[in-house]
Amino acid sequence: MEKTYTVLELNSIVRDLIRIEFPDYIWVCGEIQGLRSDREKKHIYFELVEKHPEAQEIRAKVKAVLFSGYRYRIEKRIEEANSSFQLKNDIEARFLCEVNLHPPSGQYSLIIVDVDPIYTLGKLAQNRQRIIEELKRKGLLERNKQRDLPLLPLNIGLITAVDSAAYHDFIDELRKSGYGFKIFIYNSYMQGKQTEKDVLLALKYFNSLDKGKVDAVFITRGGGAKADLIWFDNKNIAEAIAYSKFPVFTALGHSIDVSIADIVAKQAFKTPTKGAQFLVEKVREVLERIEFIEKEIREKAKLLLEQRYNNLKSALFRIDSFVSRYFWRKSEDLLAKRFALRERIGKFFSNEKRELKEKFLQIEEKAKRRVEEERIRVRTGEEKIRLLDPSQVLKRGYSITFKEGRLVKSIFDLKEKDAIKTILIDGSCLSEVRGIKELRWRL
Repeated sequence: MEKTYTVLELNSIVRDLIRIEFPDYIWVCGEIQGLRSDREKKHIYFELVEKHPEAQEIRAKVKAVLFSGYRYRIEKRIEEANSSFQLKNDIEARFLCEVNLHPPSGQYSLIIVDVDPIYTLGKLAQNRQRIIEELKRKGLLERNKQRDLPLLPLNIGLITAVDSAAYHDFIDELRKSGYGFKIFIYNSYMQGKQTEKDVLLALKYFNSLDKGKVDAVFITRGGGAKADLIWFDNKNIAEAIAYSKFPVFTALGHSIDVSIADIVAKQAFKTPTKGAQFLVEKVREVLERIEFIEKEIREKAKLLLEQRYNNLKSALFRIDSFVSRYFWRKSEDLLAKRFALRERIGKFFSNEKRELKEKFLQIEEKAKRRVEEERIRVRTGEEKIRLLDPSQVLKRGYSITFKEGRLVKSIFDLKEKDAIKTILIDGSCLSEVRGIKELRWRL
């Protein structure tokens, strides 16, 4: 009868086979994923993955564990070596491992016993050099350096983590200057996997603005571990900086190490404070230059005005002398003309006075005749009015009839039982119409 294995027996045999195949520690390289560095926990669990070199797809992965005994020893050795290497996600590392399988769970894993920092640093250096060479081949290393910074760079796009030390250092330095800086802030991660996405979105946003809205863009973060700079050894971020239509400055808080972002930027500063001081100094230089030019203009204007004043003063003396001589020569001639003009004016007024007197007499005669004519016309009119006076007509036996205050001119203005008022020469009477009869003849 064939032997039947229990699961535990099977897993134990597989573990023994693994130990036979890998009796000693082996070196394994891969990219760290899923690592959570928690100081309160003794052990560190993560995965080592192998990605496709071009598609960035995961081709294989294996679980790994760094137990506390090895962890503290490895971290101390890294610290004593003063290396920029740190156990972080998304970096490729080389570990000395024990291949293990846990029979109860059947899980296959690697137990980390040591690490090769030089391998990781070499990989990072190779990747960094490859990116730099590619940027150089495309002519992007100097592209952003050719962007002109306006004389008064007061409108600044700031890419940083809001409320971070870098943010406060940069803003406080600008505020302390007293100049009218206007800051457009884009909140972004400055380390970790989210850094690339946030910084690219920030650069895209600022480059969507019209020129004049922003004068320059600053990417800034505070100091930190040397390995934190790897997030800015990024090809996509470098290309975005190079192609930016605005000058891009970096201040990533490292006094010695230089990232690829620093290399392609318009200019790199060691700290956010240094970057802000650069802007303040630029504005101060322009204002001092303006003050100097203003002073020169004032001095030259003063000198020019003094020259013009002296020239005008000299010209005034010459004009005064010329006028005096002119009027002295012309005084006798003007005096003779004055007397001749006065005589002509006297004769003119005498002739005009005589003509006006004659015209007045003519007007007076015509006015008398016109008044007499109008008096005759008035008397004639009064006679006509007297003859047409209604009282004269009433005296001859006629009467005037009214209905409701309106003059009755025809029988068609009346109907039976209408109340009417009749005016006679010596009074009036009220009547009621009893009947209406139309005359067959008319006057």
